[in-house]
Amino acid sequence: MSRTVTITDHALVRWLQRARGIDMEALRRGLAEQAQPFADACVKHAEVGGVWFVFDGPRLITVTPDKPALISTIRNDRAFSNKTNARSEGEMGWTGKKRRRNHK
Repeated sequence: MSRTVTITDHALVRWLQRARGIDMEALRRGLAEQAQPFADACVKHAEVGGVWFVFDGPRLITVTPDKPALISTIRNDRAFSNKTNARSEGEMGWTGKKRRRNHK
């Protein structure tokens, strides 16, 4: 019985670039032009041409056909970007304090 080969995204991109001669840098520049206004606005998600751009700070990290879930926006906004709920290194949150207080 033979095993089915798995093609990684990296291998596919390199094959398109090297075997098919597709200029990946030109595609990257075009995508950057589309994404730049949304990165400047510091958004987490943006719909562009029927697909969703997903950002981590100024980095475009993925493009997906489905709208990202609201929970991913809430979770990512907390301690990482706007620092509204950020804690110092050793500080415990209220739920941890409650557990510690109730555990004897």
